Amino acid sequence: MDTLGLDIPLVSAGRYERPRRAGQWLPLVYGAMHLGGEGGLWPAVCIDTAEHVYALAGHALLELEAGNQVTLYDREGEPIPEADYTLNPAHDYQGRGVIATATFAAEAKDKEPITVRAAGKAGATGELLQNPLEVVRDILVEVCGLAPESIEPSAYSRAWARAQELGYRAAGVIARPQPAGRLVTAVLGEFLGSWWQGADGRYKFFLDLGPGTAGEGELAYCFREEHLSSVTAGANLRDLCNQVGARYAYSPRLKDCEAGPEDTLARDPASIGLYGLRPRTLELKWVREGAVARRICTRLVDLLARPRRVITCQEDALAGMVLEKGDLALLSLSWLYDAAGQPLVNQIVRVMSIEPQLDQGLVRYTLWDTGYYKTLAYPADGTWPADGSRRAGGEKDTREY
Repeated sequence: MDTLGLDIPLVSAGRYERPRRAGQWLPLVYGAMHLGGEGGLWPAVCIDTAEHVYALAGHALLELEAGNQVTLYDREGEPIPEADYTLNPAHDYQGRGVIATATFAAEAKDKEPITVRAAGKAGATGELLQNPLEVVRDILVEVCGLAPESIEPSAYSRAWARAQELGYRAAGVIARPQPAGRLVTAVLGEFLGSWWQGADGRYKFFLDLGPGTAGEGELAYCFREEHLSSVTAGANLRDLCNQVGARYAYSPRLKDCEAGPEDTLARDPASIGLYGLRPRTLELKWVREGAVARRICTRLVDLLARPRRVITCQEDALAGMVLEKGDLALLSLSWLYDAAGQPLVNQIVRVMSIEPQLDQGLVRYTLWDTGYYKTLAYPADGTWPADGSRRAGGEKDTREY
């Protein structure tokens, strides 16, 4: 069964004996949902009208001792005094599974809807889940029951490390059932990432269309010019953007973002001078911090402020069948030139699609030119003089592979 095609299972208030409304869902909460905007962000669910118990989430929240700031708000948007209720961030209420609750000392119906701000779910180590890769993995494995081995570990580790390096932090609330695959696409897409199912059936994740910090082992293949035919290269200005701002700090209660885009604006003046202003505004429902929103905007401008070539080709050497969507490869074309006016040698391309045509002995590829090339490393051991004749870490590797 395709787990990613199924709705994310949420706990309903009807699981408990005396709920206010049995059809309400207990939300999943991830990241620092006490940041950004004003007032409460999502509604607490009354699960026991006799004991005045409200569920804040359908799982345990980050422990209070770990820095979780939990605030409840009344119907007027005013903070409710902490003396009015008792918090239990990990409560096995009525023996029906661990959830986060607030138990009021007296009837609180006149305060409804009661809304919440808090940090969300913690991982196995007790730390807040906020790396976007951690969030989607938790949704798939811990919530939806996907087998852990269904996630390709090396691709996951690279994407996780890239998110950490870029300082990406996700935060959001899942308030109603929805297809798991659609949600994973939405979360990763906000951080310029993607996922797909590989030929071995396992799911792969990556961030950035560019090569990022790709190492030698991530270059999966080398396209040889003599085996290529029907090669076309083009760039579409419609895909270019040189000014990006973002709306962020989404409030599930208000169903709108409460911040941006002026404080997140990223621009490339040189690109604007060449191609005219091509703006884009992002809506980042899984971002609550201005610094993270700005980083995403800046990264998108870095990637798309110049037209990036898309190369299509046919290859009659079936050795390239080892490639999968998302893989990085090397491409050399003697008749095509890079941005510096040099022949395209060992250019790093990202595989966007593969179409086997085995009856003709061909495979058709769509490749995205990352704008980067394979470089040579010169050790700083005195072998090479520092006379400006070579660029340390930037010299193009022109060797044939």
